[in-house]
Amino acid sequence: MQTLLTITLVIELIFTLGFIIAPGMLLGTFGVAPDAFGISISRLFGSALSAIVVLLWYARSSQSADLHKATVRSMFMYYLISSIVLIMAQLAGVLNVMGWSTVVLHLVLLVAFGMFAFKK
Repeated sequence: MQTLLTITLVIELIFTLGFIIAPGMLLGTFGVAPDAFGISISRLFGSALSAIVVLLWYARSSQSADLHKATVRSMFMYYLISSIVLIMAQLAGVLNVMGWSTVVLHLVLLVAFGMFAFKK
């Protein structure tokens, strides 16, 4: 589980920094040209992702089973909902073909966290 938490931390840190520092460039990779409001919302989303990064940072080095359980279930819910949102955006033509890479990434992480979330 520690490996999954660490890999996820790195991935989410990259997106966190991208959404906060260079949201226009990050979204441009996916064929989206945000206006000033879109830039602001992207930065707000980046700040929310930073909370996930902090949670993953503490969970990966913790010995607390309760923290691991809460983190894994929280990440499962995040990837479940974000996968649905991303698939809807992709099918609606909001994102270019690069959007599928994010869909696949979220689905892979959904399955990975799901394996731990429902493990007895």
